[in-house]
Amino acid sequence: MRENRSIRSYNVRDGDPISLRAKSLLLKKPVIYLYSPSDIDVSVKLSLIPEWSLSVIYPVVTTEDHGQRLEWNVRTHQDGSLTEHNSGLDVSYLFWEAESNLQAFPQSPASKPQPVDTFNPISSSLDDMDSIVIPVDKATVYLDKSLKVLGLHTEARTSFITYWLPSILKHEYVALRFVPQAAYERAASLSISPQPDVVTRVFMLFRGISKERLANWSNAQMQAEKDVAWWADVVGVDLARAGDMALFRVLEWGGMEVLI
Repeated sequence: MRENRSIRSYNVRDGDPISLRAKSLLLKKPVIYLYSPSDIDVSVKLSLIPEWSLSVIYPVVTTEDHGQRLEWNVRTHQDGSLTEHNSGLDVSYLFWEAESNLQAFPQSPASKPQPVDTFNPISSSLDDMDSIVIPVDKATVYLDKSLKVLGLHTEARTSFITYWLPSILKHEYVALRFVPQAAYERAASLSISPQPDVVTRVFMLFRGISKERLANWSNAQMQAEKDVAWWADVVGVDLARAGDMALFRVLEWGGMEVLI
């Protein structure tokens, strides 16, 4: 059902039974780049909270704890490529996707104190105070500028935008925000050994907004006019260190469309 249509428009009448089925949300294409000044062997461990489970990974490795944990063992190369030890595959990055586990309901704030910044795939949302709203014809330029200040190089920015553009173009306007790294880390913990000098994890939430609903997003529309540099503070990015080729650096990007 669409938010701008009434129940009656679907020919639902008083007394009719209604069966509700929640739609699984997909966290799409987080990809992990590893850049080191010399070739080294690296262990990359990913651990998800119970609210989601791994659905696709590449290179393929064995998952544990009902698809919530995995470990890649790779050899980094100075050109940015990786060799996965188990398969011998040479890859540009590590890839994973996950789907929400609708049977794992998060604890309510009343039962468990919540950090200031929270992120959960089941209860993720965007609102007028933490997001920006733009017409879709301005989305590509806005994203490119934002991703650049968040430390994504040209190939990563291009891949990010072209991956999400078909979903964005289905709407008139989009609300979007970037999740603070600390909040994202609590939901999808990344443990890398040896420890990187700098880790940059960029994760975007977005949703479509109809023209009729724009009045509810007045602050978000004003925030879209701000310099995109503010996202670096929101996410927690050290741009200088993220671009220092003398350091062992990790870069990850991904996103999710919020369907409510």
